[in-house]
Amino acid sequence: MSATTTAGTTTAAPVTKRTRVGWGDLMWLTWRQHRWAIIGMVVAVVAVVAVALTVAWRIDSTGDLQAMYSRWRFMNLGSLVMLAPMAVGLAIAVFWAAPVLAREYEQRTHLVVWSQDISPTRWLVGKVVLLGVPAVALAVVVGLASSRLIESFNAADRSPISAFEMPAFEVVPVVQAGYAAFGFALGLALGALTRRTVLSMGLALGAFLATRVVVAGVLRPNFQAPLREVQTYGAYQRSWDGPGDDSWTVNSGFAGADGQEIPFPSTCADVQDSDAYTKCMDDNGVLFFREYHPAERLVPFQLVESAIFIVLAAGLLALTFVTVRRARRV
Repeated sequence: MSATTTAGTTTAAPVTKRTRVGWGDLMWLTWRQHRWAIIGMVVAVVAVVAVALTVAWRIDSTGDLQAMYSRWRFMNLGSLVMLAPMAVGLAIAVFWAAPVLAREYEQRTHLVVWSQDISPTRWLVGKVVLLGVPAVALAVVVGLASSRLIESFNAADRSPISAFEMPAFEVVPVVQAGYAAFGFALGLALGALTRRTVLSMGLALGAFLATRVVVAGVLRPNFQAPLREVQTYGAYQRSWDGPGDDSWTVNSGFAGADGQEIPFPSTCADVQDSDAYTKCMDDNGVLFFREYHPAERLVPFQLVESAIFIVLAAGLLALTFVTVRRARRV
C-alpha cells in the first residue's frame, strides 16, 4: 500500500473494495469445480459427431450400404452412434447434474461460496446457466449429427428406419433438447434433496429411465387418438399395404363384423393352404383392423414429447430452487 506524507500526516491510498461477486467469478468457479466433467462430455460429443459424419459421408459417397456390411466393425460403430442420442440425456442426469449440488453439500463448499456475498439463489442460477445451457447445446449437436447419419442410412437402404421408430423419433434436436433439460433438472433436484453424490446418481439413473419408458410406451401412442382402418382379410392379404411406410401402427389384429377386436379365430386354424385359409376367414366374416398414426403427426408428436420433458424440467428446477433457498447455512 502506498502512502503520501504531508506536514507530518500520513494518508493511506484509497483501497478499491469489491462488494459483489460478478458473473465472471461464478463462471470461473464453476469451471474450476466441474472442468473435468465438462471436458469429458465435450470430448465424447466431438467423438460421436466425428464418427457420425464420417459414416454418413462414407454411405453417401458409395451409395451402396450393402457393400459396407462386410466392414462390420465400421457399420457396428455407425449403429452405436445412431443410438448415442438415447444416452445423452441419461449421461447428463447421472454424471453431469447429479453431483453438482450433492458434492457441494458433502464437501460443504457451498458455505464458503455463500459467505462471499453470494445468495443461494444467485449461486444456483449460476450453476443452471453455466452448466445447464451447455448440456442442452451438446445434446442438440449430437442429435443433429445422428439425424444426418440416419438420413444417409435411409437413402441407401431398402428397409429404412421409420421416422416413428427408435432412434429416428428421438434423435431430432427438439426432442434431444427436452431430454437434456429434463436430465439436468432431474440430477440437480436429486442432488439438492439427497445431498449425497452416489445416491443422487443412482436415483437419477432409475428415475430418468423410468420416465422415458412411461412417456414412450404409455403416453406417446396416446398423444392423439389413432386412426383405424378395417378391411376384409382377403383384401388385406392381396393388396392392402397399410397406411404407409412413414406411419406408426400401434395396434392391429382381427375384428368381427361390427369392427370390434376379437381373439384369434380358431375356426380356420386347421386349414393349411393359404388361399383356402383366406377364403375360410372371409366366409366367416373375419376382418383385419389396424390402428395407426399417419406421417403428418410426426412433428407434432415430437413437439409434444419435448414439451412434456421441458415442463417436467421446469417443475424440477422450481423444486431445486425452493430446496436450496430453505437449506441451512450450517
